Amino acid sequence: MIHAITSGQGLGKQQLINIKTVAEKVDAVVIREKHLSIQEIEQGIIQLLALGVERCKLILHTHVTLAQKYALLGCHFAAGEVPLHKPPSLLYGQSTHNLTEVKKSEIDGMDYIYYSPIFPTTSKPHAQGQGLANLAKICQQTTLPVIALGGVTTHRIPAIYASGAKGYASISLFFH
Repeated sequence: MIHAITSGQGLGKQQLINIKTVAEKVDAVVIREKHLSIQEIEQGIIQLLALGVERCKLILHTHVTLAQKYALLGCHFAAGEVPLHKPPSLLYGQSTHNLTEVKKSEIDGMDYIYYSPIFPTTSKPHAQGQGLANLAKICQQTTLPVIALGGVTTHRIPAIYASGAKGYASISLFFH
């Protein structure tokens, strides 16, 4: 499972073109533009679909109603965030940072988790990397597919898979 996460630079014309290009290379693109209004995100979805981006490639951060309205792949949530309703037609994922959050995601019925940060990352400069050994422990202690996030580089990908992760997610590999 390879997920590209948008960089928070909005959904302008060039970013939409970048998302389209990236969507052809990954399993999903997570639209994570927290600073945009729901109307701006909806307009971005409409434009992405008009550009030919497949619905089954788009995951929205937080906005279940929009994901359902446009029959997108799913919705992703921050750690501790629980959707009020979960239509069964959507895939659900959640960010986690420790075993307690992982177990809560299992209880809350998530379909996959991000575990992060695995390595130091520029997007969260004060967070220490969890490391591959901790990633391997998490993979062994959950039934959910684990997607590694944080400091992912092309040369680290084989070690991520060797740890038991089912994939990786990144901002910088795709949008910088």
